[in-house]
Amino acid sequence: MPHFLKNQLPFTRLGYLTFSVMVFFLFIIIVEFFFGNGDGVWCDYNLYLIGFTILAWVVGALFFYLILKNSPPILQNISLSLFSVLAMAYSLDTVVGWIDSFNEKPVAAVALTNPDNAKPWHYLGPMYDSSYTFDPFLGRKPIPNHTFVWTKKFNGKPFVQIPMHVDSFSRRITPFADSTPLIRNQYALFLGCSFTYGDAVRDNETMPYYFQKNNIDYQSYNYGFFGYSPRHALARFQHQNLVKEVRQKDGFAVYVYIEDHINRSIPTAAWIGLYDGYFPDLDEPNMQTTGLYRFLHPIKYRLGMILFKSKIRRHFALDFPFSHRDKDYQLTANLIKATEVQYTKQFKNNKFYVLFYPDLMGKSNSPMLKLLQERGLKVLDYRKLLKSYPNIPLLKYDVHPSPEAHRVVMAHFSKDLKGL
Repeated sequence: MPHFLKNQLPFTRLGYLTFSVMVFFLFIIIVEFFFGNGDGVWCDYNLYLIGFTILAWVVGALFFYLILKNSPPILQNISLSLFSVLAMAYSLDTVVGWIDSFNEKPVAAVALTNPDNAKPWHYLGPMYDSSYTFDPFLGRKPIPNHTFVWTKKFNGKPFVQIPMHVDSFSRRITPFADSTPLIRNQYALFLGCSFTYGDAVRDNETMPYYFQKNNIDYQSYNYGFFGYSPRHALARFQHQNLVKEVRQKDGFAVYVYIEDHINRSIPTAAWIGLYDGYFPDLDEPNMQTTGLYRFLHPIKYRLGMILFKSKIRRHFALDFPFSHRDKDYQLTANLIKATEVQYTKQFKNNKFYVLFYPDLMGKSNSPMLKLLQERGLKVLDYRKLLKSYPNIPLLKYDVHPSPEAHRVVMAHFSKDLKGL
């Protein structure tokens, strides 16, 4: 009996503490119900979520203490060492976050009072959440038959608003230029990311538009989207019959490549976080996309999200892995090659090209060009193209290329395509 009473004390304290937390939050919820709108949210804080979270941590901590107390000394030492390391890392991450928050406020204040000093990151938006819907193989795709208004705000007010129109196949609509034929006998499939889709530019300022305008025999089809990667291009051909979505019988496909696509192919922690794990998973030995990364790799997804949200990672602009390894380049090249194979299987021709967009990351020495050529892919290298056009304007409010940059690239592509 004395032994039972001795070990009963921690459980009694646990009961008192749990009961106190429950009463406290119940009181706040009742107050919010009668004096607020009754949704359980007070000053943008979800009281239900906070209450349950604290209870879970309290119960978990006390049970951990009880288990550890009755464990062998070596297990106690290992556990306490691990706990100390995690606590120190969390504390350091929190302190770095406070420092960044303190330093960002003066910069933001200057930008808001003097627009001439504003940088792209001082503009708020766009809110991409309203542009996409769920897809079981792509993760996210443009909402069909929808118009997404791409909006950047400055000082709380809309600074620029760009409507982006999408057709029934979740492709951004490419309008025909005035006085050009509406009937075209060849197709041009554009694959890629936001550069292809046309982030921050209008429907008549995208690469597919400028190509279609310059080449009256072709109709462009825009299969790009925000944040897409070689994984998405491959998944499209493996899980969609694009032949049924294209009117013409002859044409070509072009994958618009930028160096950041390696990060998305791996994927790095930054891209796990930015896309919340909603991108195609890959069976690498078979080059087969299989569902979504978020659901097929829950542990990797959670670890990636923890790293993505780290204040230390953001402060030092880190990503994990820290640098591209040879196998990362090989994987990306294999993905693009597999996409070419799938395109050829569907459209019965080998007119598949890879376009290296002008280098915006300062990585012109990437081995990707050689790796793609070794795999027999037809590559157009425009990484140094814009250095010959120093007067091309860059977007002040966004980090994506300007319409003029897209126009110049397509002018060169149209010319070079005739020689392929």
